[in-house]
Amino acid sequence: MIFEAEQALAAVFKARVIRDSALGIAFDPPNKAWAQAVKKPVVNFFLFDIRENPHLRDVMYEPVRNAQGSVVAHRPPPPRFDLHYTVSVWAPTIVMEHKILAATLRCFSGMEALPAEALPPALAALPYQVLVNTGAGNKRAMFLNLGGELKSGFELELTVPMPSITDLVAAPTVQASPNLNLKPVPDADPARTAQATETVGGVRPTQQQGVKA
Repeated sequence: MIFEAEQALAAVFKARVIRDSALGIAFDPPNKAWAQAVKKPVVNFFLFDIRENPHLRDVMYEPVRNAQGSVVAHRPPPPRFDLHYTVSVWAPTIVMEHKILAATLRCFSGMEALPAEALPPALAALPYQVLVNTGAGNKRAMFLNLGGELKSGFELELTVPMPSITDLVAAPTVQASPNLNLKPVPDADPARTAQATETVGGVRPTQQQGVKA
């Protein structure tokens, strides 16, 4: 789902920031060779870390039904992973870089999740949002040394569900009605009942006697 999440990220960025401008978008590692090949202003989203978010784990399995409505499998809940990106801008002047960086930060800082209409079908079919966070992270307190250059930037985090590849096949549905066949216990006389007794404190009570005045 990393590729699908980046598709949605690029679609939102193009619709809200790039629009009709010549600004580009890249997910390449911003090393020296890449930086030297840049010919026009570009915003780089570099994926540098992937970690599961244990606080968002679900435990309930989802029933998978066939066309008749019968449960044929159980689908484990997808774990959700945090994708950490460093966002940097590469342009001819620092002033232009800062303007583009501000527009990029403005786009994502006020967003809690990627819009549903921007999600590819594989992500849109899941009952989970792709969460967005621009809060402090691993790189926030450090300057960015990218391709031998010091760059301004910020960290962007996407939280993406990773569905299981296989489902757990359910047991076949029982179609037959229950058939109870009750048989009497051998040598048992249903007309006879045994007197119930109680044991309190390890002493078996005797038959109740009359109370003397």
